[in-house]
Amino acid sequence: MKPNKPEGRYLTVNELRMHYLDWGDSENAPILLLHGLMAHAHVWDNLASGLRNLYHVLALDQRGHGESEWSREALYSLDDHFSDISTFIESLALKRIILLGHSMGGRNALFYTACFPEKVERLILVDARLGINPEAARALKRQLASLPLKANTMDEVVEALRKLYPYLSIEMCRHIAKYGYKQSQDGWFIPKYDIRMSMQIESLGYATEDLCDMIKNVACPTLIVRGKESPFLSPEETQRMCMALPGAEFQEIPGATHMPAQENPDAFKRVVLDFLDEQ
Repeated sequence: MKPNKPEGRYLTVNELRMHYLDWGDSENAPILLLHGLMAHAHVWDNLASGLRNLYHVLALDQRGHGESEWSREALYSLDDHFSDISTFIESLALKRIILLGHSMGGRNALFYTACFPEKVERLILVDARLGINPEAARALKRQLASLPLKANTMDEVVEALRKLYPYLSIEMCRHIAKYGYKQSQDGWFIPKYDIRMSMQIESLGYATEDLCDMIKNVACPTLIVRGKESPFLSPEETQRMCMALPGAEFQEIPGATHMPAQENPDAFKRVVLDFLDEQ
């Protein structure tokens, strides 16, 4: 995968040094991409390279992820992420923005949009659970536990990703691993995310906060995307989300589980571009 390279930038947000990728022309309409739990801004590289000629693409390493600073007190709640996103958007003086979020990033994007509906032009939610489901939270914990906390080689990380997401290409697995792990001083390859988050699934709101009630505050055109074989976002919950937001569009990505943007990037990109192109 050889996308056009973005510029890596830093911004102090809520006393944390936050990293983000800036893809291009600030004269274009801004779109902010928010990754999921234990991911990083570079998971969007493929999509961003296809959007950068039309939009000012920004991809944020959310707190505790990628190159952004970890919270000393392990503060990773929905409110913490909301405050970061709000401050980030305000610091860059972005008046109206398109928000696209995957999983945890989708929950964060919805929360922001519900609180500041006048600031969001369009909203795209990607395999994001909004309802309360303790079993889904436990399943997420089990799945995330399958990623190594330390590995002898980067190939071990790549193999773990292939097992976790069988539709990911080997190239995409290597790309995700490259930016998601680093080599420690003692030679191990370790995650570039705060592993304390894996013990905080509930505090992130997956089991305790039902955001479906907030959808009524969303005023902008919204696209709901689900991986056709997603184990986390059921067809029933997707239907509930669509019913709570009349007029929302729904698209299901074939050949994808929980990471449709990375598992079937061409199909996902077409869906996003078609939605953004609508008047």
